[in-house]
Amino acid sequence: MIVDAHLHLFRHGYRPASAAGLPSDVDAYERHMQEHAIEAGLVVCYEGEEIDPVNNEHVRALAATRPWIRSVAFLDPQPPSPQRIEKLLDAGHIGIALYLPDAASATALCRWPSPIWERLNRALAIISLNARPEAIARLSQVVESASECALLFSHLGLPGRDDNATTAEAEKRLEPLLALSGSRNVGVKVSGLYAIDPVAPHNGAQPYVELVLSRFAASNVHWGSDFSPSLEFGSFRGTMAVSGLQGLDERERRLLFGEGLMSKIRRAERSRQG
Repeated sequence: MIVDAHLHLFRHGYRPASAAGLPSDVDAYERHMQEHAIEAGLVVCYEGEEIDPVNNEHVRALAATRPWIRSVAFLDPQPPSPQRIEKLLDAGHIGIALYLPDAASATALCRWPSPIWERLNRALAIISLNARPEAIARLSQVVESASECALLFSHLGLPGRDDNATTAEAEKRLEPLLALSGSRNVGVKVSGLYAIDPVAPHNGAQPYVELVLSRFAASNVHWGSDFSPSLEFGSFRGTMAVSGLQGLDERERRLLFGEGLMSKIRRAERSRQG
């Protein structure tokens, strides 16, 4: 079973020049699914930068005829209303996607009132976080508040571009993320390696990959393609050929490439049925 932990489906592609933008993101992605035997994917909605201001709705419309789509809804880190959370869950999203580029955005997230976290906990929600180390360092309160959610940090915790880091240097940069490795509700996506080393096959990301694999439980580390932004830096096949996986046994590889994430997806879906 292969399940993609991080992909985007925009109405008009990620950028006008995107190779995946024609004829549509979803058509292009489904071709990759067929080629690589991908069974399902977690679509991370994004409505920033005017790329697709109604992406939450667009993705749920696609999901109506594509049961392989599971989605987390884009949400601003400023405190939302309970009605907003309820509306997103009612639309079919199994969680939310938060983008935290700096400490200020993390501080805003820490101001969310307890009823919001209680609702997300009841939903056993998946929460995807694009958060830099400066933001992650402030999120211990959120990890505690979202105790029944699955918090998934995208792109190895966005340590920044560093294509020649030693293990010690990588460990220092990842320190805020690695400090959360003992929390059962925290996971990491092995995705977006181009943000560390833009040159395929992104070997400069290997120390970061190895550190995450050594600190987090195998069931809490998940492969993601970051379709279609990743295609500006290499091939889709290349997103699956991750440097640093050589030491994994067969069980750990199965967890990384889908079984671990699918267990979290099914958990969230069961909460909706209950």
